[in-house]
Amino acid sequence: FHQSYSYEEFVEGIRPNLDSDQISYKLEYGIFKEICHEAEEDAFRDNRYVLLIDEINRGNIPKIFGELITLIEDEKREVYSLNLTYSKELFTVPKNLYIIGTMNTADQSISHLDTALRRRFSHEELMPNGDLIDNTIDHNGKKINLKDVLDKINTKIRNDAGRERQIGHSYFMKNDDPISEIVTLRDRFKSKIIPLIQDYFYEDMNKVHKILGDGFIDKTKETVKKETLDDLDAFADAVNAI
Repeated sequence: FHQSYSYEEFVEGIRPNLDSDQISYKLEYGIFKEICHEAEEDAFRDNRYVLLIDEINRGNIPKIFGELITLIEDEKREVYSLNLTYSKELFTVPKNLYIIGTMNTADQSISHLDTALRRRFSHEELMPNGDLIDNTIDHNGKKINLKDVLDKINTKIRNDAGRERQIGHSYFMKNDDPISEIVTLRDRFKSKIIPLIQDYFYEDMNKVHKILGDGFIDKTKETVKKETLDDLDAFADAVNAI
């Protein structure tokens, strides 16, 4: 979802017919209506259909779901039906359709999840999981344990910025596996991890220094030490000193 996503794209809408030289319009189904029809028409009703909505809280929920916001409730599926806005089709939501929405609660630039939608979903918090990156990188005899690095950084972030600002284990992963090359780890620190922590403590390099340490931050000049990121030996030492 995003802020300009609409009911017409999600459920159904009137769209211009680009296949004709004449000005005309046609009714097009959105992804939600399509998957509902597929699930409903499946001869084996035990088959599960899943609609995954990434960043569900970025969208305007009443605008996107429209009259269907009430039909996604478990007890109303296949029991109640409503006429859709454009086609006037009598529509219901099948029980074998599962809707999974992901959201980043640390994103302060967007509003909280719509109350009407919140009570229609079960919620599961997914916190950083160091066990998924329990891997050691060996660079010239200097061993870097990714799980330990993540745990140390997040312990300091929790103390100064709160649990919602912890960094995720995905920063230490590549192609669904833990990072195994020090160059890749250095690039992640340089382009992702350090800038993110700087953003958390905007114009307060003392707190950035408190989290990353002397190896990465020049406290006097209030700058990131470029020489650390250019020298892999120095980088390995700085990471282990966090």
